[in-house]
Amino acid sequence: MNNIVFLPYIRKKENLSEERLIKKSIKGDGECFEELVKKYKSYLYKVAYSYTKNEDKALDLIQECTYRAWKNIKNLKQESSFKPWISKILVNIAITTIKKESKIIISEIDENIVHVKKEISIEEKVDIHEAIDTLKPEYKMVIILKYFDDMTIEEIAYVMEIPINTVKSHLRRARQSMKNILKEDYLYE
Repeated sequence: MNNIVFLPYIRKKENLSEERLIKKSIKGDGECFEELVKKYKSYLYKVAYSYTKNEDKALDLIQECTYRAWKNIKNLKQESSFKPWISKILVNIAITTIKKESKIIISEIDENIVHVKKEISIEEKVDIHEAIDTLKPEYKMVIILKYFDDMTIEEIAYVMEIPINTVKSHLRRARQSMKNILKEDYLYE
Protein backbone atom coordinates (compact mmCIF):
# COMPACT_ATOMS: atom_id res chain seq x y z
CA MET A 1 0.00 0.00 0.00
CA ASN A 2 2.96 2.32 0.37
CA ASN A 3 3.50 2.39 -3.41
CA ILE A 4 0.43 4.48 -4.25
CA VAL A 5 1.16 7.30 -6.65
CA PHE A 6 -1.18 10.25 -6.91
CA LEU A 7 -1.48 11.74 -10.38
CA PRO A 8 -2.73 15.27 -10.92
CA TYR A 9 -6.24 15.58 -12.20
CA ILE A 10 -6.27 16.15 -15.93
CA ARG A 11 -9.43 17.67 -17.30
CA LYS A 12 -10.94 15.63 -20.10
CA LYS A 13 -11.10 17.69 -23.28
CA GLU A 14 -14.63 18.32 -24.28
CA ASN A 15 -15.85 19.12 -27.75
CA LEU A 16 -17.25 22.53 -26.96
CA SER A 17 -18.86 24.85 -29.46
CA GLU A 18 -16.97 28.00 -30.34
CA GLU A 19 -19.49 30.09 -28.44
CA ARG A 20 -18.95 27.98 -25.32
CA LEU A 21 -15.17 28.18 -25.71
CA ILE A 22 -15.43 31.97 -25.92
CA LYS A 23 -17.63 32.19 -22.83
CA LYS A 24 -15.22 30.02 -20.85
CA SER A 25 -12.24 32.00 -22.14
CA ILE A 26 -13.85 35.26 -21.01
CA LYS A 27 -14.20 33.72 -17.54
CA GLY A 28 -10.45 32.99 -17.53
CA ASP A 29 -10.21 29.42 -18.83
CA GLY A 30 -6.80 29.30 -20.52
CA GLU A 31 -7.33 25.90 -22.10
CA CYS A 32 -10.47 27.07 -23.89
CA PHE A 33 -8.66 30.17 -25.11
CA GLU A 34 -5.86 27.94 -26.38
CA GLU A 35 -8.41 25.85 -28.29
CA LEU A 36 -9.81 28.99 -29.93
CA VAL A 37 -6.36 30.15 -30.99
CA LYS A 38 -5.54 26.68 -32.33
CA LYS A 39 -8.75 26.76 -34.36
CA TYR A 40 -7.65 29.96 -36.11
CA LYS A 41 -3.88 29.46 -36.16
CA SER A 42 -3.55 28.87 -39.91
CA TYR A 43 -5.89 31.78 -40.64
CA LEU A 44 -3.89 34.08 -38.35
CA TYR A 45 -0.65 32.94 -39.94
CA LYS A 46 -1.94 33.73 -43.44
CA VAL A 47 -2.99 37.22 -42.36
CA ALA A 48 0.30 37.89 -40.58
CA TYR A 49 2.35 36.52 -43.47
CA SER A 50 0.43 38.63 -45.98
CA TYR A 51 1.70 41.70 -44.15
CA THR A 52 5.27 40.63 -43.40
CA LYS A 53 6.24 38.17 -46.16
CA ASN A 54 8.53 36.66 -43.55
CA GLU A 55 7.82 33.50 -41.57
CA ASP A 56 9.61 34.58 -38.38
CA LYS A 57 8.02 38.03 -38.34
CA ALA A 58 4.60 36.52 -39.00
CA LEU A 59 5.06 34.16 -36.06
CA ASP A 60 6.17 37.10 -33.89
CA LEU A 61 3.00 38.98 -34.84
CA ILE A 62 0.87 35.97 -33.95
CA GLN A 63 2.62 35.61 -30.61
CA GLU A 64 2.01 39.28 -29.79
CA CYS A 65 -1.58 38.99 -31.00
CA THR A 66 -2.22 35.94 -28.83
CA TYR A 67 -0.77 37.68 -25.79
CA ARG A 68 -2.87 40.82 -26.31
CA ALA A 69 -5.99 38.78 -27.05
CA TRP A 70 -5.58 36.78 -23.82
CA LYS A 71 -4.93 39.94 -21.87
CA ASN A 72 -8.08 41.59 -23.27
CA ILE A 73 -10.45 38.62 -23.73
CA LYS A 74 -12.70 40.00 -21.00
CA ASN A 75 -13.44 42.97 -23.27
CA LEU A 76 -14.98 40.73 -25.95
CA LYS A 77 -18.70 41.42 -25.77
CA GLN A 78 -20.22 39.35 -28.57
CA GLU A 79 -19.42 35.67 -28.19
CA SER A 80 -19.85 34.99 -31.91
CA SER A 81 -17.31 37.59 -33.02
CA PHE A 82 -13.99 36.03 -31.98
CA LYS A 83 -12.53 35.75 -35.49
CA PRO A 84 -13.07 39.42 -36.45
CA TRP A 85 -12.00 40.50 -32.96
CA ILE A 86 -8.69 38.65 -33.04
CA SER A 87 -8.20 39.67 -36.70
CA LYS A 88 -8.52 43.29 -35.69
CA ILE A 89 -5.87 42.83 -33.01
CA LEU A 90 -3.54 41.13 -35.49
CA VAL A 91 -4.03 43.73 -38.23
CA ASN A 92 -3.42 46.58 -35.77
CA ILE A 93 -0.21 44.92 -34.56
CA ALA A 94 0.91 44.33 -38.15
CA ILE A 95 0.28 47.94 -39.15
CA THR A 96 2.07 49.26 -36.07
CA THR A 97 5.04 46.98 -36.76
CA ILE A 98 5.18 48.06 -40.40
CA LYS A 99 5.10 51.72 -39.41
CA LYS A 100 7.91 51.14 -36.92
CA GLU A 101 10.06 49.48 -39.55
CA SER A 102 9.18 52.20 -42.10
CA LYS A 103 8.97 49.69 -44.89
CA ILE A 104 6.31 48.93 -47.43
CA ILE A 105 5.28 45.33 -46.97
CA ILE A 106 4.04 43.48 -50.01
CA SER A 107 1.27 40.96 -49.58
CA GLU A 108 1.87 37.53 -51.00
CA ILE A 109 -0.61 35.50 -52.96
CA ASP A 110 -0.71 32.01 -51.53
CA GLU A 111 -1.82 29.30 -53.92
CA ASN A 112 -3.88 27.74 -51.13
CA ILE A 113 -5.98 30.87 -50.59
CA VAL A 114 -6.63 32.10 -54.11
CA HIS A 115 -10.02 30.82 -55.20
CA VAL A 116 -10.47 30.91 -58.95
CA LYS A 117 -12.55 28.74 -61.23
CA LYS A 118 -9.79 28.13 -63.75
CA GLU A 119 -6.13 27.42 -63.23
CA ILE A 120 -4.01 30.49 -63.68
CA SER A 121 -0.38 30.49 -64.65
CA ILE A 122 2.47 31.56 -62.40
CA GLU A 123 2.91 34.65 -64.60
CA GLU A 124 -0.72 35.63 -64.02
CA LYS A 125 -0.30 35.14 -60.27
CA VAL A 126 2.77 37.35 -60.33
CA ASP A 127 0.81 39.99 -62.27
CA ILE A 128 -1.98 39.89 -59.69
CA HIS A 129 0.56 40.04 -56.88
CA GLU A 130 2.24 43.08 -58.42
CA ALA A 131 -1.10 44.76 -59.16
CA ILE A 132 -2.07 44.43 -55.49
CA ASP A 133 1.28 45.95 -54.53
CA THR A 134 0.54 49.08 -56.56
CA LEU A 135 -2.72 49.79 -54.71
CA LYS A 136 -3.10 52.41 -51.99
CA PRO A 137 -2.61 50.84 -48.53
CA GLU A 138 -6.31 51.03 -47.59
CA TYR A 139 -7.36 49.42 -50.90
CA LYS A 140 -4.70 46.75 -50.52
CA MET A 141 -5.93 45.92 -47.03
CA VAL A 142 -9.55 45.61 -48.20
CA ILE A 143 -8.52 43.26 -51.04
CA ILE A 144 -6.43 41.09 -48.70
CA LEU A 145 -9.16 40.86 -46.06
CA LYS A 146 -11.93 40.19 -48.60
CA TYR A 147 -10.32 37.76 -51.02
CA PHE A 148 -7.49 36.19 -49.08
CA ASP A 149 -9.07 36.04 -45.63
CA ASP A 150 -12.68 35.53 -46.80
CA MET A 151 -14.06 38.26 -44.53
CA THR A 152 -17.46 39.80 -45.01
CA ILE A 153 -17.88 43.52 -45.62
CA GLU A 154 -19.07 43.94 -42.03
CA GLU A 155 -16.04 42.11 -40.63
CA ILE A 156 -13.70 44.22 -42.74
CA ALA A 157 -15.40 47.39 -41.48
CA TYR A 158 -14.92 46.18 -37.91
CA VAL A 159 -11.25 45.27 -38.42
CA MET A 160 -10.38 48.50 -40.25
CA GLU A 161 -12.60 50.62 -38.00
CA ILE A 162 -14.31 52.32 -40.95
CA PRO A 163 -17.97 52.48 -42.07
CA ILE A 164 -19.39 49.66 -44.19
CA ASN A 165 -20.01 51.99 -47.14
CA THR A 166 -16.37 53.07 -47.06
CA VAL A 167 -15.33 49.41 -47.26
CA LYS A 168 -17.62 48.94 -50.27
CA SER A 169 -16.20 52.00 -51.97
CA HIS A 170 -12.59 50.97 -51.24
CA LEU A 171 -13.34 47.51 -52.62
CA ARG A 172 -14.94 48.90 -55.78
CA ARG A 173 -12.04 51.31 -56.39
CA ALA A 174 -9.45 48.60 -55.69
CA ARG A 175 -11.09 46.24 -58.18
CA GLN A 176 -11.25 48.97 -60.80
CA SER A 177 -7.61 49.92 -60.25
CA MET A 178 -6.48 46.32 -60.51
CA LYS A 179 -8.61 45.80 -63.62
CA ASN A 180 -7.00 48.83 -65.28
CA ILE A 181 -3.50 47.79 -64.27
CA LEU A 182 -3.94 44.22 -65.47
CA LYS A 183 -5.73 45.25 -68.67
CA GLU A 184 -3.09 47.79 -69.63
CA ASP A 185 -0.25 45.40 -68.80
CA TYR A 186 1.11 48.40 -66.96
CA LEU A 187 3.50 46.32 -64.94
CA TYR A 188 5.75 45.37 -67.83
CA GLU A 189 6.09 48.71 -69.63
